[in-house]
Amino acid sequence: MRERISFGLSKALCVVLALLFTWAIAAVFLVNYYSYCLPILAVLAAASLFLIVLVWQLIKKHEALLGDNRKVIAWGFFLFIGIVQIIMIFPLRYTPKWDVDALFGGASEWVKMGDFASYHEYFGMFHNNWGGLILFRAVFGIARLFGVKDFFIAASLFNSALSLSTMYLTGSVCEKLVGIRGRLMAYFIFSISLPFYFIAPAFYTDALTMVFPILIFSLYLAAREQEKLIKRLLIFALMGLAAGVGYGIKATVVIMLIAVIVDAVLNQDLKKFVPMLPITAILMLACSLAAQGIIFRHLDRREAKRLETPILHWVMMGTVGNGTYNRNEYAFTKSFEDTAERRNAVKERLLERLKSYDIGDYAELFTRKLGIDFGDGTYGLSDCLDCPHGDDNALQSFLVKDGEHHAVYKHICTGALIALYIPLIVSCVLDVKGKRTARDLFAPRLALFGLMLFLLFWEARWRYFSNYMPMIIVLTIAGLESIFNRYLPNS
Repeated sequence: MRERISFGLSKALCVVLALLFTWAIAAVFLVNYYSYCLPILAVLAAASLFLIVLVWQLIKKHEALLGDNRKVIAWGFFLFIGIVQIIMIFPLRYTPKWDVDALFGGASEWVKMGDFASYHEYFGMFHNNWGGLILFRAVFGIARLFGVKDFFIAASLFNSALSLSTMYLTGSVCEKLVGIRGRLMAYFIFSISLPFYFIAPAFYTDALTMVFPILIFSLYLAAREQEKLIKRLLIFALMGLAAGVGYGIKATVVIMLIAVIVDAVLNQDLKKFVPMLPITAILMLACSLAAQGIIFRHLDRREAKRLETPILHWVMMGTVGNGTYNRNEYAFTKSFEDTAERRNAVKERLLERLKSYDIGDYAELFTRKLGIDFGDGTYGLSDCLDCPHGDDNALQSFLVKDGEHHAVYKHICTGALIALYIPLIVSCVLDVKGKRTARDLFAPRLALFGLMLFLLFWEARWRYFSNYMPMIIVLTIAGLESIFNRYLPNS
């Protein structure tokens, strides 16, 4: 019975995911929210896909030789990317503003003054950013112990270390699923994904949590292979800790944990995985309570509750216009002083709006939001890099939205992103047509479906999908393996 349910859900998931990513690609071209030159974007996507397929074929052809030199290749790759990231910190330096300043400035003030008093109102309104504040407080506190006074450099180096860890884990997962060619291909894809060269100073929640979904999945794969109970329980504890810390910084991290739990229930030996749910749940709760305990040593509980922005506010904001940031929606939410009244007003406005939409309205809204959420290959780094940065330089003219050469950069990046979607879609179609589906891919596919479903109803934002880029890369590489095994088995 469980086998049939798993098989049916796997097929359905492949259908839905293929449709959603096809819809997302279509939305990029139909809505064109980012004002691309569509013929150029199409050519760049095709060229990127051709390059990816060509390199995959070359890696397969010379896999034995490359495998023998894997350590040299890995060291060379990480040294190159790491050095470039560090160098890029200096010309991209900026003065943090808006939400970035709340995390960075709040943590800096906390370390220096013992409190983040200047930001009490902000963190009273936005409880969702408490995790990021605590994380930077810890990073800056450690940096200060070693005599580091430039917290911008500390934050950038920390974010660089997280991104390099993300790349390593992604390569490890791809090697487990596909073999050494998977790891090497992961490194190649990271090398042509230009935002990873400039991500270090873009130290906001999306970049900070990129490591957590792939870490949770990597630990899950390790737990599946582990026969010793004690070690498996330890892995479950690490999964819970990763999910708890990641969720505190950005809530979408928990989607990956939910996905692996569902996968374990459907596809794994339940006796081995029964402890996973209570252990991860307890550790997530412990992380949440610990964060509240730390924050409420500084914030007044009543005042924080009075200022809190209801979760449904972002859902409400996601149902008007393009579903992006809207000042009028914030003005509406903030106009209510009483917490209960604010929540009820937001809920009533949301329900009223949803009831007024017909199927055509939803299709139009979701199309716009998919195009915005999954149609920017720059990963929205400019939300950080576009903060005040003094005189423009040649690099910033490419990376910030109003830069003279930004159009060139965004076309290249988005062309590469769309190219990654294609093997993902094709492999889903092949699994639908085949007599069985790849069970190892159920969890990452389910996680991406969960993310897309969440973002369809949340506020639309170009960077919100980016912490799941490693999962997209994993499914792209698994897709290449599936396609080549089906059509070019001897290549």
